[in-house]
Amino acid sequence: MPVRLLVAHTPAERDAARTVEGRVFLQAFGNTPEVMEQEYGPFEARSRFVVVLDEDSGTALGAARLILPDPSAGPVKTLADVAGDPWRVDVADALGRAGLTGGPVWDVASLAVDRRFRSGAGGAELTLALCHGILEHPRICGAEGLVTVLDDKVLRLLRVMGVPWAPLPGAASRPYLGSPASTPCVMRVDAVGESIRARRPDVAPAVVDGVFGSIHLDPADLAPGRGALLPEVDPLVPPGHPLVPTA
Repeated sequence: MPVRLLVAHTPAERDAARTVEGRVFLQAFGNTPEVMEQEYGPFEARSRFVVVLDEDSGTALGAARLILPDPSAGPVKTLADVAGDPWRVDVADALGRAGLTGGPVWDVASLAVDRRFRSGAGGAELTLALCHGILEHPRICGAEGLVTVLDDKVLRLLRVMGVPWAPLPGAASRPYLGSPASTPCVMRVDAVGESIRARRPDVAPAVVDGVFGSIHLDPADLAPGRGALLPEVDPLVPPGHPLVPTA
């Protein structure tokens, strides 16, 4: 089974990412398709998906949704949520206290690994690959920081792996979207590599450098140009017709 790490770029790749996201969030937290649409639908145009993809079947083994900042569209989901109940955090103050000074802050809005692929060395590498994509794609796109709300069990796993998520100042663990305990978290992108190399040098080649044993990575698959919404192409319009995008 050839497996590849990428930022979903085609409609089929984005659909595969949403499928595994929806399946995992339904199984883990009881989030129905209606809940997922209510929570994430408003951010669809700003979402990019880091995906570990089975190239033969086109199915995603795991995926993470990144939401990009857009001042004209309002805050990213995590910052909108922590400003309201149950946290009521002053977002500008919290980001300042976390050392973020006004540069782009991206949202890691979901992280989902199909339960069939979580065990053993292969499952560990899949999670490491998603972590690499979550960190590397925003970094090369110029993000200053990342925010997220993580179920506390997932947070503990990621911190054991050396990923330096820290609680967002002023935000404690609370129930959230079916999770009995979740913590809003933040980290500076420029601190990630050094932190992981110091804390977990054994996983740094995978998480920081993108070196894997069984997962293929072409650096171009994480490039800044990946992930933008592509127009649907009418299969009845012949190639070269003015209605078909050429770039």
